[in-house]
Amino acid sequence: MAQLKIILRRFILFLLFTLLIACETRFEDNTRILVKGSVKDQYDLAIQNAQINVYTSRVTSFLGGEQEFLLGSGFSDSNGEFSVVSLFDKDEDFSVEIDAGPNHSKYVYKTSTINYEPTNLTFDLGNRILLELTAVNYTINRISEEGNNIQYSFRFTSEFCSEVYDEGVLNIEDSQCNTQQLLDGILNDSTPDIEGDFYAPIGTEVVFIYSVNEAPESTETFIVENNSNNEFIFSY
Repeated sequence: MAQLKIILRRFILFLLFTLLIACETRFEDNTRILVKGSVKDQYDLAIQNAQINVYTSRVTSFLGGEQEFLLGSGFSDSNGEFSVVSLFDKDEDFSVEIDAGPNHSKYVYKTSTINYEPTNLTFDLGNRILLELTAVNYTINRISEEGNNIQYSFRFTSEFCSEVYDEGVLNIEDSQCNTQQLLDGILNDSTPDIEGDFYAPIGTEVVFIYSVNEAPESTETFIVENNSNNEFIFSY
């Protein structure tokens, strides 16, 4: 019995030691990287004060839990240029995020740094384009008699761009940059009307696809304008 208690005590000590080691945050000693580039909108105008954050996600326990760490942060200047000195980490999930607020699309650079270290410890993102966004408000009303229904969807350009790189080379298959996004629904007697909104890049096309009472689909298209009054109203 005493021997069993000793074995259990040793096991508990080993388990605690393992947890401490697993939870300890370890980054590359005495290693700093430079993340640089510039950020503009679709009109080739510089975006000032866009925030650039450098992240890594790490396993923080032997159970596999992950925690995101901010390694470095900075802002673009009046010319849209940025230069951020950051800690470096060998991790499968290393990313740089560029965020200029709700009126612009967001950009994320992703890569694995386990077996990759950029030349001169510099991540040069080049010129990144953040699309200017605006809200599109929509209203769909039923003006016909009860029993009529509609299936609808809006197809529009996503406000998010995520690029994945393998040792400095763009992985097109795993990247999703301003792809087409769908917002859809069904209206019937229980919910005959709807109002809502979504954000889309200015100057892009929105396609409204609908089918009333399971009839063949019809479409309407419109361009997102550079104002705060993008209203789409449809009645069935």
